[in-house]
Amino acid sequence: PWPGATSITRVLDAPALTNWKLGEVARSAVENAERLIEDRQAGKVDAAVKYLTTLSTSAMDRGSRIHGNIESILRREPFTPDPRDADAVAGARAWLNQQVREHGLRPLEVEAFLINETLGYGGTLDLIAELDGEVWLLDWKTGKSVAWPDGSVYADHRLQLAAYANAGFIARIGDPERHPLPEGTRFGIVHVTDGGTRLYEA
Repeated sequence: PWPGATSITRVLDAPALTNWKLGEVARSAVENAERLIEDRQAGKVDAAVKYLTTLSTSAMDRGSRIHGNIESILRREPFTPDPRDADAVAGARAWLNQQVREHGLRPLEVEAFLINETLGYGGTLDLIAELDGEVWLLDWKTGKSVAWPDGSVYADHRLQLAAYANAGFIARIGDPERHPLPEGTRFGIVHVTDGGTRLYEA
């Protein structure tokens, strides 16, 4: 078992993410105050805490669903998106189609399992693709923000892409061969939201 690149980078302080999580829990508490008071009065404090912390994982669940849908689009596999994700998935599909038309997007690897044996980590890169003849390493993000107002991608996202770029090889399930990792010349975060999809070069 190889620790993932994102698991390793979680040791870094991420005050913006911590503040966002606190805000989400506080917002959930305000919106669900009546239910929480009922739980408290009934002596179900643990249930109330579980309810709040479970709500805070909804963004991760949404991200996983959207990632799966985009993988199906790229692999040309049938799927039915969750109605809550329909706008985001439609926007991602439209963006991919636009990249094919305007930049000749050609997927080289979808959901590539990458391993660096020397440094002892692994990870899954969402997409390696050719765009305008250049090899891009791309990672999907579905959070509220991926970059500063000037467009510069957050440091932890850039660090994640750097870890992927420095992997030793691509591993495939049930296949002992070490497959070469195409050398990326460009790197980006693809931000998928209900309002549309945008590529931020990193």
